[in-house]
Parts: sequence; C-alpha cells; structure tokens
Amino acid sequence: MDLHVFPRNNDLGPQMPTFRERLNGMMPAPAEQTSAAPALDTAPRSVTPHMLNNEEMEEALHQVELQTAQQGRDALAAHAGLNEQRVARLLGLLD
Repeated sequence: MDLHVFPRNNDLGPQMPTFRERLNGMMPAPAEQTSAAPALDTAPRSVTPHMLNNEEMEEALHQVELQTAQQGRDALAAHAGLNEQRVARLLGLLD
C-alpha cells in the first residue's frame, strides 16, 4: 500500500490512507451534490459593528434596565424563599 503525504489531524507526513480515504479517492463525487454541508443563508449582514444612534442607545439601555430589575427581583425572591424555608425548618425542629 502506498504512503501518501496529506494533512490529517494537522500533521503533515507519510501516513497510510484509511479505507474511507481510499474509497473516496476511487469513486467520483455525484454531479448533483458537491458538498454535504447545508446551503448557507446569503442574507446581507452588516460587515462591521456600527455606532448606535440615539434611539438604538435608548432601547439598549431600556433593555438592560429591565433585565437588571428582573434579575434583582429573582435574587430577592430566591433569598426570601430560602429564609422562609429555613424558619419553617427550624420551627419544625423545635416542635
């Protein structure tokens, strides 16, 4: 069997081709399918980040304020619930 030089696992050097590599080398690819990867979405995207205008900045700040308020409410509820559970557990132990 021939030794081939090709990259595998980021290593260049003489390697024995695997069965799959030998099989792929013998068989031509079908004409209708050139790649197994799904087709990429070709929607235009902004190339670089842009400076936010006033409306976008206000919307971003509003979203941050809402998220912060929600996280604060969640943290307060979690700590308050833990305290109620601890008190109930202690009262249950004392009875």
